[in-house]
Amino acid sequence: MAEINKIALKHELWRRHLIHYKFHTLQKEMYEIYQKSAPNSILVWLLARQSGKTFALLTMGVAVCISKPNAIVKYLTDTKLHAKTLAEPQMRKILEDCPEDMKPEYIPSQYLYVFKNGAQLQMAGSDGNSAERLRGQTSDLVLVDEAGFVGKLDDIMKDILLPTLIHSGGRCILASSPPKEPDHDFITYIERSEMNGLLTKKTVYDNPMLKPEQIQNIIDQYQGGVNSIGFRREFMCELIKDEELSVLPEVDDELLSKIVYDPLLPPFYSRYVAMDIGFKDLTVVLYGYYDFKENRLVIQDEIVKTGKEIHLPDFTKLLQDKEIELWTNDLTHELIKPESRVSDTNPFVIQEISIYSKKNNPLHQLDFGVPAKHDKLTHLNKLRVMLANHKIIISPSCPTLIRHIKNCRWKDKSNKDDFARSPDDGHYDAVDALLYFTRAVNYNKNPYPASYGYNLRDLHIQNPTGHEKLDPKQVYMSIFGSRPKRR
Repeated sequence: MAEINKIALKHELWRRHLIHYKFHTLQKEMYEIYQKSAPNSILVWLLARQSGKTFALLTMGVAVCISKPNAIVKYLTDTKLHAKTLAEPQMRKILEDCPEDMKPEYIPSQYLYVFKNGAQLQMAGSDGNSAERLRGQTSDLVLVDEAGFVGKLDDIMKDILLPTLIHSGGRCILASSPPKEPDHDFITYIERSEMNGLLTKKTVYDNPMLKPEQIQNIIDQYQGGVNSIGFRREFMCELIKDEELSVLPEVDDELLSKIVYDPLLPPFYSRYVAMDIGFKDLTVVLYGYYDFKENRLVIQDEIVKTGKEIHLPDFTKLLQDKEIELWTNDLTHELIKPESRVSDTNPFVIQEISIYSKKNNPLHQLDFGVPAKHDKLTHLNKLRVMLANHKIIISPSCPTLIRHIKNCRWKDKSNKDDFARSPDDGHYDAVDALLYFTRAVNYNKNPYPASYGYNLRDLHIQNPTGHEKLDPKQVYMSIFGSRPKRR
């Protein structure tokens, strides 16, 4: 009797279109993210192996089909063989407790499930011309399984799949572990989804179906254990960089966890501004300072604009406002101007910024110098050393710079003159701006007055709010190194 009631309960859930009961906790989380996403969103699931992604994708496809008459769901995987050997068994598992009067008819020759309400779940592989079977017909959901292994992914997405979502407002989900090829099209979709806040990344440790001993057994299968490239890629979802293609191969999630934060402001520092102008690409302006005591650069903030967004009078005002925001003394309200401002060569823009800034405020004129010509590879190597040794700290308020140093690639690994295009319609322009910044700094200038001596540790602003009551005598001694004289 209990078994009959259980079956009846499942049948009722199917009739109410509530089949997400089939999901484990990780799959439920992914489903909720999908439900909350905006129309025409392209979501990326970067998942460790054995996370149940195929089951989750197809269950979501079935849920759309049973809830909307005449709905079209398109499912693409890497090969036609996998559409049969991987997808078909998962579909049998999904449909095993479906009421008979709701079960779709499967047409193997067409890789097609036809539901009683006229909805269809169409399947294909990316090999041969199989993907062509998904062309046309407005779709409500597009699912790309094993996206990191789908051949010509970008062509199939742009020419076949995404056009089917234009009128429906449907969404697309690309799911996979990272590709082995560092220049695979899926890398660009990962980066773009991260930029748009649509990337979900789950490692083997997020898998609720695996016990600790099972995870350890997986690790033991790899020579090198958790440090092996295979384990890091397949189960930790790391994008393993190609040393020849990556511009800054040292920059990974581990390094970023150590250099991305807001450090305490030193009492004295030299300020700098660096700009990379790109009317066809991105214009990136970086603001920061050199911490002489710690011998490190700190990037405090960024301004990023596309060429279409730049109106020079407004842009100039934005540049002035950013300096005022960052470098106005809270006590005296005095603007402390940067040691220097540098930009790539664009005499017209530099001159116009200078003119507009003088009109806005004659006392706050923005004059940019142009760095001398340089060997780009030599300075990139210096930048790599500085990043690897934590000599560049980046505020979390610089998402474009962080993303660019992590993902920057060469357009051609055999001719390292130009960066590849970035998903934000630029050429990883923040990396160039950072190069200008590192070259603008006067590393020999000590901003500390001689009277401060060498014991500078206590001079960092430990309590900028001033809420804690301070002993005036201790403050005096920390600054001048002796007790105040009595009169």
